[in-house]
Amino acid sequence: MDPSSPLFQNSMQQQQNQQRIMELNERNERDKTARQKEKEREEERRKLEDEKILQLEKKLEEFQENARFIGDLASNFQAKNQDALNGRIYSLVRGLQDLDRMKGNFSDKQVPMDLLPYLDEGKNPLLYSKHCMEKTLEKNKAVGKKVLYQRYFFFQVNGKIEIYKKFRAHLMKEFSEEMPDLVMEYRNERG
Repeated sequence: MDPSSPLFQNSMQQQQNQQRIMELNERNERDKTARQKEKEREEERRKLEDEKILQLEKKLEEFQENARFIGDLASNFQAKNQDALNGRIYSLVRGLQDLDRMKGNFSDKQVPMDLLPYLDEGKNPLLYSKHCMEKTLEKNKAVGKKVLYQRYFFFQVNGKIEIYKKFRAHLMKEFSEEMPDLVMEYRNERG
């Protein structure tokens, strides 16, 4: 087959296209595999985070239970309960040490300072979340109103500009029919 013939060139082009398609398919497959691996790594990170949080919750619940029990023992103190009280105090101290060791797992977490008064007052932290959401919605409404006004103003001004442009074009058309020499002179002067 003659290399300069259109049939040969068409055949070569088809082979090149097939090669490109194969390369694109391979690249897409590699990208898909990479995305899948990244998704698996992210899922593993989330599981580890969840496990850390569950451990912290368990330790905090143990600490709270020990503190409550110590309060009960101390309020109704009897000499025969001294060993139980000492054991609970030791468990409380050990729990604090465990919490201190765990703090490194949560160094990247931040607690909003506005949340602390809710906790101090014994309120549910979800109330803080609810309050934040309400404040955000109010801000969004205010911003939304401002944006709507800006859009309305923009379209109003833009609409007037379009009307003036149409009026000018219509005026120039009418003038050019009535006074073509004057319109040509005007256009030449405007450049």
